[in-house]
Amino acid sequence: MAQGSEEFGQPAVVSGDVTVFKPRPDRGSLTVPLSITNSGKERAFYQVEVRITGPGGFDATVRVDTGAVALYPGTSWPTEITVRDPGKPLPKTPVVSIVKNVKRELQG
Repeated sequence: MAQGSEEFGQPAVVSGDVTVFKPRPDRGSLTVPLSITNSGKERAFYQVEVRITGPGGFDATVRVDTGAVALYPGTSWPTEITVRDPGKPLPKTPVVSIVKNVKRELQG
């Protein structure tokens, strides 16, 4: 598990260098903590898509992209994403999945 991720609570799903933690309700949306930890030997960029579903038709996918920031080996990038599905009730027990997890290492 990533260093410093303890404040995020229990992991909901882990895929490679990406850990997504249990979502929490926050003013009509869900806040979803996640952490990316580069376990490789080269700096790397990441693109991740997280899907949250639940009863009542709640279904939302959010993309996380480290953009121009390539993570150094052994470093973590903790963040939180906000997930909404207007008109649908917030699920009490949302189902979390990682539908895309792309890591692109810098060469050289």
